[in-house]
Amino acid sequence: MPKYSVLRMARGLTEVFRPVVVTAIDEDYHAFIVRYSGDYIAHSHKKDEFITILEGELIVDVEGKSHSVRQGESILIPAGATHKPRCLNMALALVVERKGLQTQMTPRV
Repeated sequence: MPKYSVLRMARGLTEVFRPVVVTAIDEDYHAFIVRYSGDYIAHSHKKDEFITILEGELIVDVEGKSHSVRQGESILIPAGATHKPRCLNMALALVVERKGLQTQMTPRV
């Protein structure tokens, strides 16, 4: 049974939004680590997305409501929900989502 040292894997992860796959979860899902910094474009997916913050804080605007997610906390973004991550400093997250998840960008108004 494999064990994963996610924080050790993250030590070499310095680039922002360059996901590194930790493991596959059956044939449909995977878990990856990623660093966030700054604002991202509002978007949605056809499947759920689960984010756990390992370091820092991520603010996720979901359907117009802001959610602060701090170290050790998680958020489940439901399928189809328009969401926009933003980060004042730097955050490290473990994300679980469907492989090949398609992103629908939300046009700026």
